[in-house]
Amino acid sequence: MPEENILRGVPKAHYGAFGGVTPFPICLKAVSDYLGDELDYAYAIAACGGAFRFAWNTAEWDGGNVDIMLAYEDAELPFRYGITALGRAFKMLWREENIRRHPGAGTKEDFKAFIVEQIDLGRPVIALGPIGPGEAGILTGYRDGGDTLLGWSVFQDWEKLDLHEEGYFITDKYWEEGRDFHGVMALGDMQAPRWSIAQILPIAIAALEGRQEGSHAKGVAAYDAWKQAILGADKSDLKKDCEGMNLVMMCQGDATDCLVDGRGQAREYFKALAEEHPEQPLYGEIAEQFGIVADTIHHRIYKILRGYHRGKKQVKALKKLNNRKKIAQCIDEMKDADVKALALMKELLAKL
Repeated sequence: MPEENILRGVPKAHYGAFGGVTPFPICLKAVSDYLGDELDYAYAIAACGGAFRFAWNTAEWDGGNVDIMLAYEDAELPFRYGITALGRAFKMLWREENIRRHPGAGTKEDFKAFIVEQIDLGRPVIALGPIGPGEAGILTGYRDGGDTLLGWSVFQDWEKLDLHEEGYFITDKYWEEGRDFHGVMALGDMQAPRWSIAQILPIAIAALEGRQEGSHAKGVAAYDAWKQAILGADKSDLKKDCEGMNLVMMCQGDATDCLVDGRGQAREYFKALAEEHPEQPLYGEIAEQFGIVADTIHHRIYKILRGYHRGKKQVKALKKLNNRKKIAQCIDEMKDADVKALALMKELLAKL
């Protein structure tokens, strides 16, 4: 096994890259760009189902609501869809058993072999972890036969880490201390054409369909759970500067981030289809409904909360019941738009 191999010039994966805030499609575009593929971020987040996801834990304030692994019952599906949609072979190795309802049993040696093999083929690896929480990042190289890893993490700008001259993080503690290092995946050889709208629509519909899976309300059903949570927040949840208030603010902020990124990019995806196919008005109608969701957050919820940040001003605004009632009205209107978009996508699929 070679001792070292570092790929140069892999685009940085970070919040805000390509105008997005969802780590997996950010990483998918960055790796695709490195491999020479042309990939729009709007296509990447639509093709993996991330543009249409929404989840809310009805049992507790859950900082993991925004996790793309909740898009479907099987945690692997967004990753499988995203890579397969590009026409590439999909390969993934999980670390733990039963992570988000998906089995895994890879050892450290298994992970090292997987990473080294892909890097030596000139392909960056998308990894869940190993720096910070288990969101997607990119592994761009290794040293010491794989005992040391290099790459990009969306969290690395907030942590003290050793850095490579390219800016990559460097870590040899990814296994022992990287408790959220859940899995690694590869963009394999090209083996099929890129997915068409006819292939993406079924997974979009499945993600947006309202349902309850375990303790999570998903798709359009998550709107009611979100509304009930913010309206039902009691004084203990909203205590000044307490851990509970921080969690409430996180859940509220993650919900708006998920929707403004996902539905905003869904609008762009369907707008592009509308321009390509002016004979089919449903593309534009679907784009319009998803646009209502994104615009409601941009122009109304952010205004109610005095900005999109999660600082003291936003905490103070969210603690006011009248503001939460205004947000609840926005939630109802966004749900209505998503319900209409869902019906229109089903109508479109029947016509393709």
